[in-house]
Amino acid sequence: MIERHPDNVAAALVGGFIASYLLDEDDQVKKPVDKLSKTERMQREREEKAVAANSSVSIPPENISQSVRLGCSPKIKAVAIIPEFELATSKARAALPKTYAPKDVVFNLQRLAVLTTALGSETPDPWLIHGAMGDKVHQPYRMHLIPGLPEILATLNPDNTPGLLGICLSGAGPTILALAVSNFDEIAAKIQALFAKQPNGGVATGYKLLDIVSDGATCVQQS
Repeated sequence: MIERHPDNVAAALVGGFIASYLLDEDDQVKKPVDKLSKTERMQREREEKAVAANSSVSIPPENISQSVRLGCSPKIKAVAIIPEFELATSKARAALPKTYAPKDVVFNLQRLAVLTTALGSETPDPWLIHGAMGDKVHQPYRMHLIPGLPEILATLNPDNTPGLLGICLSGAGPTILALAVSNFDEIAAKIQALFAKQPNGGVATGYKLLDIVSDGATCVQQS
């Protein structure tokens, strides 16, 4: 509710490859008491008692979003290359235009429709995914904030980088996200080398190899 988009928290809570959207405030309906499970009723009672005891406490909103789990090949891993500098999200957001050309929005929507299906294929198609990760909505406007990003996006592809499926700026940046099925360390090394070649001594980076985790948030009871 703070950022008005549930994509990060939905994936963290549910796990896996998740698509989600936030409902308009007019569509957010509080679940009637007679429709609540026993656990939900107990939770609501605890929340209402907390509010009654302290007026500064607010009850979390209900029914604010919808989400669906999409298919993702178990062969795919994420290589996150992390530059050793900070980029404020507010600065990255400020770089975006207030309006977009319809053709650029259509460009992204077309590729999004392909990408959500292509990632679920048992044997991922590298060039299909690489093309579907193309973008005209945010990366072109943030190139100047991340030294090396133009070269990384323009030069690395499945032909010259075996195992690579696609590559993009992760959220507002500056982390670079590469999806791959093999040669993970080699892919990271190529991206890091491009960062290191940047002017004024290059950009130092680290990287992490990440699995696509399907468990989501879990509660662990310790004895």
